[in-house]
Amino acid sequence: MPRFLPLAGLVLLAACVDHLPDQDLRILREQPAAKLSASDLWKDFESDAAGARSRYFGKAIDVSDRPTAIESDASKGRALFFGQAMERGVRATLLDDQAADILRDAKVGTRLTLRCYCEGKDANGDVLLKSCIRP
Repeated sequence: MPRFLPLAGLVLLAACVDHLPDQDLRILREQPAAKLSASDLWKDFESDAAGARSRYFGKAIDVSDRPTAIESDASKGRALFFGQAMERGVRATLLDDQAADILRDAKVGTRLTLRCYCEGKDANGDVLLKSCIRP
């Protein structure tokens, strides 16, 4: 029984995690738990943030939509932004290993699909996706 105590502690600690790592290579072999548009993801978090967080937090999801902005500055984190309401929206930060290829092909207003881990709303009110790759 004492051998299992450290494992139980790690499981409980993992359940309390509030943020995901910015760069998580496990995304390369994940299958999506959901497939939806950035617009639908945004609506889920706007209508029921707690429910959406319980459905999506820490899970790989495929998000398809048209980016409204491309953020290519590596020092600030390379990302695609899918604007939804005023200045808020869904921010998809890219996995460094694939960022250059994704940014080279991405165009504002042209639909694309990304596989990302969903963290939920950040302090700015954006829905944050991390470690995004092309599926």
